[in-house]
Amino acid sequence: MILLISALCCIVGSLGVIVHTDIINKIIMLALIEIGIIGFITYYYYLDVAIVAAITEPIVTIVILIGYMKYKKLKEEKVEPKAIIP
Repeated sequence: MILLISALCCIVGSLGVIVHTDIINKIIMLALIEIGIIGFITYYYYLDVAIVAAITEPIVTIVILIGYMKYKKLKEEKVEPKAIIP
């Protein structure tokens, strides 16, 4: 049953990444894929790897969201570079 739910999460997340056009929705769908991958890892009893994945994946998702928000803010302000790099 866990294997079926994990596969369903991965499939729905993959289709969501393909279909959605908004970046934040794509990041949320990537988190859904991550949930499915953690389910696969626990199904095959690699619990130490599942613990590490469960701790690091939300942190990475938050870092990606913060990076996108900063990129979006800079894009809206249209900040010019202060120095020309040769």
